[in-house]
Amino acid sequence: MSSDSRKRQIRLAQEILNANFVSDIACDKCFVENRPCYIMPNSSLKCAECTRLGRTCVNMSWASLDKTREEYQAKVDADEKLLSEVIARLLRNKKILAQANERARKKALCLASELEAEGEDVNAESLDCPAASIGMAYSPMMWSTLGSIDDAVASLGVAGSSDGNGAGAVGSS
Repeated sequence: MSSDSRKRQIRLAQEILNANFVSDIACDKCFVENRPCYIMPNSSLKCAECTRLGRTCVNMSWASLDKTREEYQAKVDADEKLLSEVIARLLRNKKILAQANERARKKALCLASELEAEGEDVNAESLDCPAASIGMAYSPMMWSTLGSIDDAVASLGVAGSSDGNGAGAVGSS
């Protein structure tokens, strides 16, 4: 081999290395030597090592294919296991949510029947309580307590009373 031909081989091998693209399936030589197999992307050129050595580049060895299949089968198995765990957790959470919604519906019906027993006019099937949508509801006892608080605040003169000059008299006597 002439010196110019050898220099072109080394130059081409260096260009392939500069592309820094590792083949998914190593050629026979790179596989046996357990080294990364650098190739030019979107090209049918030899790998950098085979180009440098001036030998044929064969990347379809059975061992190489077997190793690739085993490696990616392990990745697929791990992904399937993770996916099954996530699906199981999702189904469990959906079941718990459905149970909680059913308990809340039963509790609302129970509360409605208690209110009806006390003489309140409540349609148990169409309860429309804005506070219920945020998970907060006031009992009749709580509503009466809120009314008592309003009365107590008003008796102190806090709720809009004035002292004759248009100014509010908070706690003045």
